[in-house]
Amino acid sequence: MAQVFSLLLALAAPPSVNSAPWDEAAARHLLSRACLGGTPEQARAMAAMPLNQAVDRLLAEASEAPAAQRPPWAREVWVNKLRRYSDMPREEYLVTFRRASSRCDREMVDLKTAWMSHMCGGPSPLLENKTLFWHGHFTTATSKLFAASQAQEQQLATWRGHALGNFRQFLAAVTLDPAMMIYLDMEGSERTNPNENYARELLELFSLGVGNYTESDIRGIARALTGYSLDAPRGVPKPDRPTSPSTARSMARDGLVPTFDPASHDDGAKAIFGKTGTFKLDDVLDLVVSHPACGDHIAARLSDHFGAHDPRGELRRRMADIFRKTSGEIKPMVRELFISREFLAPESRGNRVKSPVRLIVGACRDLGIMGGMPASFPSASAILGQDLFNPPTVKGWPQGDEWITATTLSLRQRLGSVIVDGGDLGDAKPLGRVRGTLVPREPAEARKLIDRLLAIDREKAALSDPPSKPIVDKASLGKIAGNDDAREITDRILSRMLVIPPRQATREAIARALETCPAADRPSLAVTLVIASPEYQLE
Repeated sequence: MAQVFSLLLALAAPPSVNSAPWDEAAARHLLSRACLGGTPEQARAMAAMPLNQAVDRLLAEASEAPAAQRPPWAREVWVNKLRRYSDMPREEYLVTFRRASSRCDREMVDLKTAWMSHMCGGPSPLLENKTLFWHGHFTTATSKLFAASQAQEQQLATWRGHALGNFRQFLAAVTLDPAMMIYLDMEGSERTNPNENYARELLELFSLGVGNYTESDIRGIARALTGYSLDAPRGVPKPDRPTSPSTARSMARDGLVPTFDPASHDDGAKAIFGKTGTFKLDDVLDLVVSHPACGDHIAARLSDHFGAHDPRGELRRRMADIFRKTSGEIKPMVRELFISREFLAPESRGNRVKSPVRLIVGACRDLGIMGGMPASFPSASAILGQDLFNPPTVKGWPQGDEWITATTLSLRQRLGSVIVDGGDLGDAKPLGRVRGTLVPREPAEARKLIDRLLAIDREKAALSDPPSKPIVDKASLGKIAGNDDAREITDRILSRMLVIPPRQATREAIARALETCPAADRPSLAVTLVIASPEYQLE
């Protein structure tokens, strides 16, 4: 399947040229990569400015964007209420556990939906895109953070606040972020048993990359970061009831405030990067950020994320030099990326598969939909492989052709109808409802089992949220389409939504499909088919 899509990519890609002019096409590319999409009107306004001014305006909007409104369920002071006390009957605890789990699930859906809505209609889509990048770089996952919607909400605010700031300051916030401390086991790491998980990922994934550290460095950093735990805020009274000895750590902590205990810290001499000292947290961060490989690693990750065509690594070297000269400032690195010939070159356009979030948010932004999103959209993104706040591994999400499988490709082709007509992408039923189920040989008994399974499906459907309503205004689509002519509608929708030129085969297939349907339905069908096209799946 990846080979098939690579062939489509090659067919859709523009011809290679040496120059990279700043024009409306380049502005469309910048909006697509930096701002998760945008309308032709926005691209024309941007192209009317000098490139430097256009990029500076995007960065200024990101720097000046107000903080996102916190959800009503988030708490300034969070105290754990999931503890099982020694005198609590098992039945009482199970009720508490189920209620807390259900509440957290609802809160996570709310958080995902609000974030995607903010990507679509917030004051700075660039800031949200950068936050999404860091969310995949500094990875945590709800799969290991039971009932931790509060921790994930706090982390999102932290990542957003540091997305274009100083990397050293960002790394300090990452290290003592409650969700990160839980996910990579820094919580409770102490002198007698230092946990190396965070130290390893700090070097391998977050800052330096493979080959730029030793196992001894990992052990030294793990020892230097001992002594931290999560506790209730200072002065907040704790329950005066003994906790059951069998209570898991995730339900026994009192709060989400990083707290340092000197008695649990290893204050002995450690060797890190060839230096020896009684290093602590701040010392570790200084050593990591000043390491020659740190700027190179961050420059490479940024360049790869935004898809710059940089075969000789010249852009990455310039960005790494900026990192070192500015002591780790992220914003000037991003500016250098966006104004670079490598990023704006036609070779950088249409050369990568859109992630599910980018595909969904981008379709809304390309159509000028800046309102709230239904909860079905984060669910659709998860079905397509990108579940916000739950990357598959500590390495984050895949990129490029890895987004395309036999399952996700067919679902991507249905996405346009979900956006235009409403409903849920999860409505697609798997082939063979009873596949994998042991069915009795006797026909009557088999029928009873199948009926029970179908009854369970109906019960689940009755308890689930109603299908989402369309968020696309059909009247607005009609204005975009201009008239009833199938070929003119095709050209208008293609020119509005595609960053790269369409193949003639795509144009002809859409036009022929439109000719077979009523004139009133043609704008909606055109959008649905464009979103399903190979060209739109690329950015």
